[in-house]
Amino acid sequence: MENILFIRLRLLGDIIFTIPALEIYKKHFPQNKIYYVVEDKFREVAELIPNVYQVISIPREMSIKQLFQFRAQMKALAIDAVVDFHSGPKSALLTRISGAKTRIGYITPNRNWAYNYLSPRTFGDAPTHSTFNQAKLLEPLGVTIPGTGIPPYPPIAINEDKVSNVVKETMDENRDNKTVVIHVGAGNEFRDWGIENFSALIQQLLADKVTLFLVGNSEEEKKKGAALATQKLSQGESCVYDLTGRLTIADMLFLISRADVYFGVDSGPLHLATLTHTPLVTLYGPNIPAISGPWRKKDVTIIQLPLNCRPCSQRKCIYDTIRCMKNIKTDEVHEAIIQYLK
Repeated sequence: MENILFIRLRLLGDIIFTIPALEIYKKHFPQNKIYYVVEDKFREVAELIPNVYQVISIPREMSIKQLFQFRAQMKALAIDAVVDFHSGPKSALLTRISGAKTRIGYITPNRNWAYNYLSPRTFGDAPTHSTFNQAKLLEPLGVTIPGTGIPPYPPIAINEDKVSNVVKETMDENRDNKTVVIHVGAGNEFRDWGIENFSALIQQLLADKVTLFLVGNSEEEKKKGAALATQKLSQGESCVYDLTGRLTIADMLFLISRADVYFGVDSGPLHLATLTHTPLVTLYGPNIPAISGPWRKKDVTIIQLPLNCRPCSQRKCIYDTIRCMKNIKTDEVHEAIIQYLK
């Protein structure tokens, strides 16, 4: 086997979770070329992954013509095997039409036809982390995955040529200040801490003379960033920079890597932050860290409430109030952040 294709179309955090599996694969097959398929929106993060020979990006919606073009491209590359980390409807179709003799994916209702090697998504009664589940997909290739054998993330190089001057200048201006990057987003309403809680936390951190950088790219995050950045203490000007909607992946990594602390809820930017050495404070509500927690041990504080309804489908809250998130106290979050600023 010489050429292998890995597929993980989205999302940000899920793509990052595949990095350990690729590290394991490359250790076993150092001579083989790794191709990686993502949707166009996530090309930049896929290009961060070490050992990938070529990133192949595709549109979110593909026409029949584009599917035939993809098949022809796979044939030209002489792809021998496909590992589908996603196992969604589109990735299953891409796997099947690739023409590869070895096609590996998860056991999934209505999509098992795409693969000739299948793997479960869970192992035993205890929850298993996504990095472990994805590494187990390598076993049909002859790679044995022990329960404790998943490596940490490798060092990720930041190409500073791709970092905007605005971000560089902003960090340079605040090099003598204590700085915290705050991701104001949530991904969905079930992971939303609430703008009132973010506002209260910002007031506490401003009182500690901390400089804050607000990040996020969605329309909702941009609205929150604009509202929160107007805050200031009565005795002085605000030290809150609203960078929502303005950052590339390179910008975000650079910003986080030079900050004193990163804070955010369980979401893609959190997992991007795990690629740095910056201390992390994060909130987990409907999800549980045993499955999707930061794949890093040092300088990580996870705040979560002990509720029996977790993990949750994130379709309907049995309490209606989404108490797993909204009941997390700002004082507890503030204390967790401050411990890294002393």
